[in-house]
Parts: sequence; C-alpha cells; structure tokens
Amino acid sequence: MRRSPVLRFLALCAALSLAACAAYQAQHGGSPEGAAVPAAAAQAAVQAPGRDYTELSDEGQISRVRGEVEVTKSNLAVKGMYACCVRPTCNECLLKRGHCRCAEVAREGGPCCGECTEAWVEGRGAVEGLNAWDMLERRKKMLDEVPQEPKGEKPPR
Repeated sequence: MRRSPVLRFLALCAALSLAACAAYQAQHGGSPEGAAVPAAAAQAAVQAPGRDYTELSDEGQISRVRGEVEVTKSNLAVKGMYACCVRPTCNECLLKRGHCRCAEVAREGGPCCGECTEAWVEGRGAVEGLNAWDMLERRKKMLDEVPQEPKGEKPPR
C-alpha cells in the first residue's frame, strides 16, 4: 500500500523529533569559529530570580522572560553570535548554547536545531533557496548517521 505524501511527511517529522537531542548535540557541539560563548551559557549556570521577579504575577513573569530573551538574542546578533534560519528566531539555541548559527549551517548544507526544523515545517524559514523538505531531509540524513544503541542493551557506565 502506498502512503500519501502527507503521511510520509508526518512520519518523518515524528522520527526526527524523537532524536532531536542527539542531532542537536552533533550539530551544535561547539561555538562558531572565533566566537566566545558567554560564560553563563558555557557553564549552563542558572541564576535564581530576585524578589522583583518572584513578586510578579505569572503573566508578568512570562512577559519579562520573553522580553529578556528577545533583548539577549538582539545583543548576541549584534556581536555576530545569533544568526537564526527562521523568523521569529528560535529560543532553543539561546537556552542550550548561548548562541545560534543555524542560518550559517543551513547555507552550508547542514541541518538546523530542532526548534528551527519545526519552524521550517510551519513555513517560517528565512534562508533563501531552501524549503522545509530540504531541512527535513538534512535532519534525517544526520539522524541516520548518529550511532544507535542496540535494543535491550544499556550503554556502559
């Protein structure tokens, strides 16, 4: 039985999302050439919020965090450390690595982070000449190259 293109697309999306962490780590293992990663991002330090934050309502906290994320991404972009391949830009790279180079990676033929891959599927890609199918195929190729653990066996500790 032949599956429709939509079903094939959905199956591919599901497979890609299962291994997003491994693919992201493989793709974003280091910082961009010559770019220093902010110390807080490199150390994955979490700073406890102050009283001025904790006294805000839930909506106020959400609004503040969104604002801080956007300002941080803008500041990093000015320094050449945040170049995303989708609009609006992803948050995954900021929160996991402290920088984003998905646009550069996409132009060079590689896959982008998991959040960007989803954004491409949603039609928010921002690198001319590429489309969601291109990005999904790149992600699939990368995932096919990631070593898989045999079922039932646990990795050595």
